[in-house]
Amino acid sequence: MDYSNDLLTKIQDLSSNLTPPVEISALLEIDEKELLDDLNTPGHPARRAFMKGYSETALKLRKQNLDLVDAGSPAADEACRGYLRRMIRDIDL
Repeated sequence: MDYSNDLLTKIQDLSSNLTPPVEISALLEIDEKELLDDLNTPGHPARRAFMKGYSETALKLRKQNLDLVDAGSPAADEACRGYLRRMIRDIDL
């Protein structure tokens, strides 16, 4: 599928609001299987747009958890340790 810049922006916006891919396909009237295939294709414009929106929100949440760690939250501390484990796992250290 050929995605317009407007459609890519909508995908990014929806993913930044934690909208699941199946719901994005319904809201934007995109074939669900086609969107899922495109989101699972590294380098695909739809995947880049989805991941950018998702990553912006994930970053915001991680920053908020770091603030909560500084305030003494044990749950936020555990979440941040999980982020650290994922970072190391993702680069195979």
